[in-house]
Parts: sequence; C-alpha cells; structure tokens
Amino acid sequence: MINFILRKIGSTAIVMMVVAVIVFVMIRVGPGDPAAVIAGDHATSEDIDRIRRSLGLDEPMLYQFLHWIGRLLGGDLGQSLFSRKPVLELIAGRLEPTLSLAATTMTFAVCSAIPLGIVAAWQVGRWVDRAVMALATVAFSFPIFIIGYGLVWGFALKLRWLPVQGFRPLSQGPAPYLTHLVLPSLTLGLVFMALLTRMTRSTMIEVLGEDYIRTARSKGLSQLPILFKHALRNAAVPIVTTIGSGIALLIGGVVVAESVFAIPGVGRLTIEAVTQRDYPVIQGVLLLASLAYVLINLLVDLSYGLFDPRIRSIP
Repeated sequence: MINFILRKIGSTAIVMMVVAVIVFVMIRVGPGDPAAVIAGDHATSEDIDRIRRSLGLDEPMLYQFLHWIGRLLGGDLGQSLFSRKPVLELIAGRLEPTLSLAATTMTFAVCSAIPLGIVAAWQVGRWVDRAVMALATVAFSFPIFIIGYGLVWGFALKLRWLPVQGFRPLSQGPAPYLTHLVLPSLTLGLVFMALLTRMTRSTMIEVLGEDYIRTARSKGLSQLPILFKHALRNAAVPIVTTIGSGIALLIGGVVVAESVFAIPGVGRLTIEAVTQRDYPVIQGVLLLASLAYVLINLLVDLSYGLFDPRIRSIP
C-alpha cells in the first residue's frame, strides 16, 4: 500500500512538471502580444519594443521559462502585466465565488444523482427507470450556456424567484449568498448529475445481479440494506472515479457559468487575462487548475484502497 501511494505521488509530480512546460510554451507560441495591448492602438513599434523590454518579453524563451520555474519553486507565480499585482493575490481575491459555486454544484449533483441512479437500477426496465434516464439524457444533451440562459429566462425573468446575475459573499448573509448560487449551480450541476446518474445506474445494475445480492435477498434482508449497505459499497469505485473525472467538466464549466451569470470568480479572471494576453495570470490560473485536478484524481486513486482489498494488499 505504501509503495502504491508513493508511485501515485511520484507520477503526480511528473504530470505537474509536464503541465508547467506545456502551459508556458502554448501561451508563448499563441497569437497576440501583451506589449501591443498595453501600448494601445496608436502606439509605434518603438513604444511596443520598449514595453516588451520592460516586461522581459524580449528575452529568449528558455531564459523566460527558467526564470518562471525558479520563482514558481519559491511559491511565486509572478505579477500581472497589467495590474502589476501578484498573481496569487489576484487569484485569491476571486476564490470565494469559484469555490462556492464548485461546492454547491458538487453537493447538488452528488446528492441528487446517486439516489436517482440507485432507484433507476432498482426499478430497471420500469417507468421510473425510463423517466430517470430520459431526464439524464436531456440534461446531458444541452450545452451549459443554453441551460444557463434557459434557467435565467424561467426562474429570474419570468417567475422572478431568483436574481439574474452577480454574487454575494457569505459575509453579507446566507440568504443572498445562496440565492445567487442557485441558478449557476443548477446550470453546472445538471450536466454532471446526468453523467453520474447514468454511471451509478449501470454499476448498480451489474452489482445487483451478483450472487451475494441474491443470497442476501434469500435471507430476508429488506431492500434498503441491500441497496445501500451491500450493493452501493461494492459499486463505489466507478462512482468515485466518475465524481473525480467530473471535476474536469466542472473546471471547464465554471468559466462558462461565471460568464453567463456575471460571477467575479477565477473563470472571469481567466477570460480577462486571455483577452489581455496577460501571460503570468493565464499561467498561474491554468497551473493551479491543473494542480487541483491532478490532486483530486490522486485522492480518488488513493481512495480505492478503502473499497478494493486488492490494493490494500499491495506491499
């Protein structure tokens, strides 16, 4: 088990090094020049060259990369080319909306998808199963921005139950905090809920056909202990894997949801940085997002030991 954990941690470190290289190179070789954006439309080539020298963008790419890696190893993501503020400070100032949106989305998706998947597997082939699968198919078929605009039109503009856009920090009270998160959380959560519901259903159907489930039924156990104590525990590995993989959908969807609902989070910061070609901010956001995704998948891999005895027996 210890060797398994060490191998996973080592592979995670290698992945992050590769990600750092890819992020740096792809941003540099892409179109656009931040010096030209800073200089403005009426700047001369001399003005742009002067700004490039002041920002260090005229240095060889290898030198820029080594300089960035050196600061990165010291915990410094650099400074924004436009605001001249530390990248960590800019990201930290946008974390509360993004983390709040991610937490409420995951809570809604997991708490709704797993019971729906279990019920669909229990009633497989019946109208309940068909209704759950129809809901999951419809939710998974629509792009995030269409779901978002549809929810805004229905619940905010027509019914006027919820605010259209914006974010309220928790310090302003739980009611405005939660009401501003309902629509964006539903927008992101419906897609993830559909994916997780289908995975839970298919895994539970397979597990419910095992011999030990039939033995439990023959002994007179009721349905709830069979479903939640015996079947769900043995179906947990693919379900947990799907939850971890869903983080990728969540990271990408946050950018769209924050744009639709005007939430001042890390997603909006990323869009602003891309528009301005603010290299340090783009690099910092992508690197931290990749780190979060890799760490979550590492935790998912390590959690296998809780469910799979074969992993616990690895020396």
